Amino acid sequence: MLSNEATPISEPPTLKIQRKSKKTLILVLYIIFVVLVSLAVNNYFIYKWFKDTKAKYEDTFLRIQAVEEENSRLISEKNTITYEYNMLKDQIKQIAEQNEQMTALLEEIRNKNLELTEKNRQLEEQNKELVQDNIELQNTLKKAASVGIKPQSYTEFEGLRTRGSIERGQYLGKFLGTAYTPSASECGNNLGITNSGKPIIPGISIAVDKNYWPFGTIFYIKGLGYAVAMDTGSAIKGRNRFDFAVFDKNFAKQLGSSYWDVYLVKMGNGKVEDISL
Repeated sequence: MLSNEATPISEPPTLKIQRKSKKTLILVLYIIFVVLVSLAVNNYFIYKWFKDTKAKYEDTFLRIQAVEEENSRLISEKNTITYEYNMLKDQIKQIAEQNEQMTALLEEIRNKNLELTEKNRQLEEQNKELVQDNIELQNTLKKAASVGIKPQSYTEFEGLRTRGSIERGQYLGKFLGTAYTPSASECGNNLGITNSGKPIIPGISIAVDKNYWPFGTIFYIKGLGYAVAMDTGSAIKGRNRFDFAVFDKNFAKQLGSSYWDVYLVKMGNGKVEDISL
């Protein structure tokens, strides 16, 4: 008996297998795609990280290199400074030693200076005594020169005063010296007026060659004392020549003709205005 319902036709097994294989293949391809995308994304991030890390590494390397160079420079400067410091330390040590030597030398000089000061003080005291003796001897000599026949005009010798030291001035050399009196037999008159126009001063006035020594020039004659150029004489010629004025002929003869050490105290101006020695 025939049924009215249609009987479904069953699918062949081969077709089922093919469909199933296709689905499996699609699934595998999807999984591979997902894996590849994941790998690509992961590689991108890894590449980006590597690039950033490389840049940071290069920057860090450059920084480290710069720091090392700076460190090398600082070490070099440190070595230089250390060397200079040691040099300065040695120099300071040498200076300190020299300073100690100088201090000791200065102390020695100070002590010697004190000794010399004391000796100088003693010499000054002795010099004062010698000056006083010299002045007294000059006064005695000049008083002796004023003893004798006095001319009509003369200046009374009142004596030299003691001064701090003997001012001899510049040494001129040895002069030939004689003595004269302002008498009529020697001067043609006994007026006692010198060629300078001033009255004669016994023991002070001397005759010179005024071509060399102007009136008013002050000399120091060793053995006769201070003298002033006030007069001239026909026999008094030349630079190293003088005639010493006294009042006594016997005294003049005793002085005679001798060579004397002469010093220039002050050059005159041709006039005898102030007889201050």
